[in-house]
Amino acid sequence: MFRTGLFAASVFLGMAHCLPAQQPDAPNVIRVDVRQVLVPVVVTDGKGHHVTGLKASDFHVLEDGVPQEISAFSTDTSPSVNALLAPRGEAAAPAPTASKDAPIRTYVICVDALNSAFASSARTRDALQHLFEKEKPGDARFVLLSIGRQLQVLQTATTDTAAILAKLRSPAIPPALGGGDAATLRSELNDLKSRMFDFCRSCDCNSPVACGVQAQDLKSSVDGEAEHWGAVRAQFLDQLKSVVEELAKLPGSRTLILVSDGFSVQPSREFYAVIAPFLPKDQRFRMAGPMDLEPRVEAIIKVATERNVRIDSVHSSGLAQSSLSGSGSMDASAPSDRSAPSVISRRVPTSSRGGTLLSEMDREASSVELQNGSALAELAQSTGGVYHHDSNDLLKQFRSALADAREYYLLAYVSKNAAPDGKFRKISVEVADQKLHVRAKSGYWPE
Repeated sequence: MFRTGLFAASVFLGMAHCLPAQQPDAPNVIRVDVRQVLVPVVVTDGKGHHVTGLKASDFHVLEDGVPQEISAFSTDTSPSVNALLAPRGEAAAPAPTASKDAPIRTYVICVDALNSAFASSARTRDALQHLFEKEKPGDARFVLLSIGRQLQVLQTATTDTAAILAKLRSPAIPPALGGGDAATLRSELNDLKSRMFDFCRSCDCNSPVACGVQAQDLKSSVDGEAEHWGAVRAQFLDQLKSVVEELAKLPGSRTLILVSDGFSVQPSREFYAVIAPFLPKDQRFRMAGPMDLEPRVEAIIKVATERNVRIDSVHSSGLAQSSLSGSGSMDASAPSDRSAPSVISRRVPTSSRGGTLLSEMDREASSVELQNGSALAELAQSTGGVYHHDSNDLLKQFRSALADAREYYLLAYVSKNAAPDGKFRKISVEVADQKLHVRAKSGYWPE
């Protein structure tokens, strides 16, 4: 039985013994309110190998294009960053620390059970099993959970990699990793495609006003379906935000690995993509739709960048490509359960537009696929993480995500812009050697 519901109570309560106890204020201490910006930085060479041994003088930090003075620098991944928070030239106040045996890195592996297909969930499980077969217990703790219509804690925080492996091998795991909701959405899109063939038999779909009343009714219908999926995805994103918020409370390096087939922040777009090839002159189906979940994605990024939680996203569908014109072994729309319908069966209407229709369907599918990955890319790149995609080697991608939290630099600076205006400020980090690659969070919102 897996734990569901409030994330803080079910997972991080199990980590409470690792957190430092709150210390009373020491008497006669002069406190200085200095707002330093902390920037974890990963540096790699052209082959993707982590570069160590750099000094503070090797880095240049800019905020909104203005050079900043690095006030503190560390390659230490210890839980406490209090030394970096002290004003330059002053000793830091004694900081509470976790026990010497406490893990200093936390990885939350979060599987998207709402938007991922059965085949992707199976690949994810297989890759994670191979990962933990080789991963040795050490200074890292792991949490395994899934987020779908509800959050499920599959494995509470543990440094015991054998325990995680045993959990992954449990027959109760596959249903928790999802696939059912993605299959349902595919079924609805397949039904919509069939409706469109019938629609164009009764209307001139090449007309700019193709059955105007019926087209408006069609739009209202699909907007209603999209609203349902939008509400479910909004709940999914809210749960993801709660995970980041709780993870941010922990000391040390904190990484969230989000494994997903991707999702659209504009749910109507997926339905419009089926309709648009049939009604090429109706601009209503070329638009984004009435619902936009981007503010929820931005809310997650704000929490993560403020508290230096890095998000690595892994696109679990691998190299499979979506197609609205057909399905096959390389078609992301083809479910692993052959009893479930694919998004589109290869059926072309008897019209001169047959070939054009197929190409337009595939073009729309590619556009949706790109958009579905954009949220994953945004979450990763904005927080200094990596968007892993276009590869079937999920194991390599998981190992890369773990490695980044073990080899990084931590820079601190006091912004030359002291105004707490709440507006986004872009951070750029450069190194003297232009052949090296630098990853850092893209910015922050001062409070």
